[in-house]
Amino acid sequence: MMSKLAQLVAVCALLFAPLALSAHQGATGVVKERMDLMKTQKEAMKVIGAMAKGKVPFDAAKASTAAQEIETTAAKIPELFPEGTTGHPSEAKPEIWMQWDKFTADAEGLETAAATLKMALEGEAPEWKAKFKGVIDACKACHKTFRAEKRRNR
Repeated sequence: MMSKLAQLVAVCALLFAPLALSAHQGATGVVKERMDLMKTQKEAMKVIGAMAKGKVPFDAAKASTAAQEIETTAAKIPELFPEGTTGHPSEAKPEIWMQWDKFTADAEGLETAAATLKMALEGEAPEWKAKFKGVIDACKACHKTFRAEKRRNR
Protein backbone atom coordinates (compact mmCIF):
# COMPACT_ATOMS: atom_id res chain seq x y z
CA MET A 1 0.00 0.00 0.00
CA MET A 2 1.32 3.41 -0.97
CA SER A 3 2.07 5.77 1.92
CA LYS A 4 0.33 9.14 2.09
CA LEU A 5 3.62 10.89 1.28
CA ALA A 6 4.27 8.63 -1.71
CA GLN A 7 0.76 9.41 -2.96
CA LEU A 8 1.40 13.14 -2.62
CA VAL A 9 4.72 12.84 -4.44
CA ALA A 10 2.96 10.99 -7.24
CA VAL A 11 0.28 13.71 -7.44
CA CYS A 12 2.98 16.39 -7.60
CA ALA A 13 4.71 14.50 -10.40
CA LEU A 14 1.41 14.43 -12.30
CA LEU A 15 0.97 18.16 -11.76
CA PHE A 16 4.35 18.87 -13.32
CA ALA A 17 4.30 16.12 -15.97
CA PRO A 18 2.60 18.15 -18.70
CA LEU A 19 5.47 20.64 -18.55
CA ALA A 20 7.86 17.94 -19.64
CA LEU A 21 5.82 16.81 -22.60
CA SER A 22 5.40 19.52 -25.20
CA ALA A 23 4.58 22.62 -23.21
CA HIS A 24 7.69 24.40 -24.38
CA GLN A 25 6.83 24.06 -28.06
CA GLY A 26 6.32 27.52 -29.40
CA ALA A 27 6.93 29.23 -26.07
CA THR A 28 8.94 32.44 -26.20
CA GLY A 29 9.76 35.33 -23.93
CA VAL A 30 8.36 35.41 -20.44
CA VAL A 31 6.12 32.38 -21.09
CA LYS A 32 9.19 30.27 -21.90
CA GLU A 33 11.00 31.71 -18.89
CA ARG A 34 8.24 30.65 -16.53
CA MET A 35 7.94 27.23 -18.15
CA ASP A 36 11.69 26.79 -17.70
CA LEU A 37 11.35 27.87 -14.07
CA MET A 38 8.59 25.33 -13.48
CA LYS A 39 10.73 22.65 -15.11
CA THR A 40 13.55 23.55 -12.71
CA GLN A 41 11.13 23.19 -9.82
CA LYS A 42 9.94 19.86 -11.17
CA GLU A 43 13.50 18.55 -11.30
CA ALA A 44 14.15 19.71 -7.73
CA MET A 45 10.93 18.02 -6.58
CA LYS A 46 12.04 14.79 -8.25
CA VAL A 47 15.32 14.84 -6.30
CA ILE A 48 13.55 15.16 -2.96
CA GLY A 49 10.65 12.92 -3.95
CA ALA A 50 12.94 10.04 -4.87
CA MET A 51 14.48 10.25 -1.40
CA ALA A 52 11.07 10.52 0.27
CA LYS A 53 9.90 7.38 -1.53
CA GLY A 54 13.11 5.53 -0.69
CA LYS A 55 14.08 5.13 -4.35
CA VAL A 56 17.48 6.68 -3.65
CA PRO A 57 19.39 6.99 -0.38
CA PHE A 58 18.64 10.09 1.67
CA ASP A 59 21.23 12.81 1.15
CA ALA A 60 20.47 15.86 3.27
CA ALA A 61 22.86 18.10 1.31
CA LYS A 62 21.34 17.24 -2.08
CA ALA A 63 17.81 17.55 -0.75
CA SER A 64 18.65 20.90 0.87
CA THR A 65 20.10 22.17 -2.41
CA ALA A 66 16.91 21.11 -4.21
CA ALA A 67 14.75 22.82 -1.55
CA GLN A 68 16.83 25.97 -1.97
CA GLU A 69 16.20 25.83 -5.74
CA ILE A 70 12.46 25.64 -5.12
CA GLU A 71 12.62 28.52 -2.63
CA THR A 72 14.64 30.70 -5.01
CA THR A 73 12.48 30.02 -8.04
CA ALA A 74 9.23 30.46 -6.09
CA ALA A 75 10.28 34.03 -5.29
CA LYS A 76 10.49 34.73 -9.03
CA ILE A 77 7.05 33.41 -9.96
CA PRO A 78 5.01 36.64 -9.78
CA GLU A 79 7.40 38.59 -12.02
CA LEU A 80 7.05 35.92 -14.71
CA PHE A 81 3.31 36.43 -15.00
CA PRO A 82 2.77 39.88 -16.47
CA GLU A 83 -0.86 40.54 -17.31
CA GLY A 84 -1.95 39.30 -20.72
CA THR A 85 0.43 36.34 -21.01
CA THR A 86 -2.21 33.70 -21.56
CA GLY A 87 -3.06 31.53 -24.53
CA HIS A 88 -1.18 28.64 -26.08
CA PRO A 89 1.35 27.45 -25.12
CA SER A 90 0.78 29.03 -21.71
CA GLU A 91 -1.33 27.09 -19.24
CA ALA A 92 -1.91 30.18 -17.11
CA LYS A 93 -5.58 30.82 -16.39
CA PRO A 94 -7.02 34.36 -16.41
CA GLU A 95 -7.80 33.83 -12.72
CA ILE A 96 -4.16 34.72 -12.00
CA TRP A 97 -4.81 38.37 -12.79
CA MET A 98 -8.35 38.40 -11.41
CA GLN A 99 -7.06 36.98 -8.10
CA TRP A 100 -3.57 38.46 -8.11
CA ASP A 101 -3.34 38.70 -4.31
CA LYS A 102 -4.16 35.00 -3.93
CA PHE A 103 -1.75 34.09 -6.71
CA THR A 104 1.13 35.98 -5.13
CA ALA A 105 0.20 34.59 -1.71
CA ASP A 106 0.36 31.07 -3.18
CA ALA A 107 3.82 31.79 -4.61
CA GLU A 108 4.93 33.15 -1.22
CA GLY A 109 3.44 30.05 0.41
CA LEU A 110 5.60 27.85 -1.80
CA GLU A 111 8.65 29.94 -1.03
CA THR A 112 7.98 29.65 2.72
CA ALA A 113 7.27 25.91 2.53
CA ALA A 114 10.52 25.34 0.64
CA ALA A 115 12.48 27.44 3.16
CA THR A 116 10.95 25.45 6.03
CA LEU A 117 11.87 22.20 4.28
CA LYS A 118 15.41 23.44 3.70
CA MET A 119 15.81 24.31 7.39
CA ALA A 120 14.54 20.86 8.40
CA LEU A 121 16.95 19.21 5.98
CA GLU A 122 19.90 21.27 7.13
CA GLY A 123 19.14 20.20 10.68
CA GLU A 124 18.61 16.66 9.41
CA ALA A 125 15.33 16.79 11.27
CA PRO A 126 13.28 13.61 11.11
CA GLU A 127 10.17 15.59 10.14
CA TRP A 128 11.61 16.65 6.78
CA LYS A 129 9.10 14.44 4.95
CA ALA A 130 6.22 16.32 6.57
CA LYS A 131 7.83 19.59 5.47
CA PHE A 132 8.15 18.18 1.95
CA LYS A 133 4.42 17.46 2.03
CA GLY A 134 3.96 21.18 2.69
CA VAL A 135 5.84 21.97 -0.51
CA ILE A 136 3.71 19.49 -2.45
CA ASP A 137 0.53 20.99 -1.01
CA ALA A 138 1.69 24.50 -1.99
CA CYS A 139 2.25 23.35 -5.58
CA LYS A 140 -1.15 21.69 -5.71
CA ALA A 141 -2.99 24.70 -4.29
CA CYS A 142 -1.63 27.06 -6.92
CA HIS A 143 -2.04 24.67 -9.83
CA LYS A 144 -5.62 23.84 -8.86
CA THR A 145 -6.70 27.46 -9.09
CA PHE A 146 -4.36 29.00 -11.63
CA ARG A 147 -3.23 26.36 -14.12
CA ALA A 148 -5.39 25.19 -17.00
CA GLU A 149 -5.89 21.51 -17.48
CA LYS A 150 -3.78 19.99 -20.21
CA ARG A 151 -5.95 19.26 -23.23
CA ARG A 152 -5.71 15.71 -24.40
CA ASN A 153 -6.00 14.64 -28.02
CA ARG A 154 -8.81 12.14 -28.37
